[in-house]
Amino acid sequence: AGGVDSFDARLEDVLDLIPSHSRADAWLVLEQAEADIDLIISTIAFDDSRMVDFLQAVKADAEFSHIPFLCARVLPSILADHLVAHMRRVCTELGAVDLIDVANLPREKANSVFRTAVDACLAKH
Repeated sequence: AGGVDSFDARLEDVLDLIPSHSRADAWLVLEQAEADIDLIISTIAFDDSRMVDFLQAVKADAEFSHIPFLCARVLPSILADHLVAHMRRVCTELGAVDLIDVANLPREKANSVFRTAVDACLAKH
């Protein structure tokens, strides 16, 4: 299963994860962060499928637009397989680094793909 717990387990050695389940909570985290935020990771299911709205808001704000934004599909039921390429294009056009699709991958492969994407984002930042 995907979700914040999986992210935390996959990233505990490189990032301190600050989970947020709504756009309002996420925005509050951004505004109140005591240290620089190195990366925003959002799943398609974020805040009842409002990931794109959050991405647009982050990239439109001068204070936060420099933060790399990584989109992810971790649950296959959230977006039909044939729509993933379209969603990836939309996300990157709006300023996301990428949309990674690990929903249908075996757990070990999903972990590897996810970690590689996060490491690439951090290397650029």
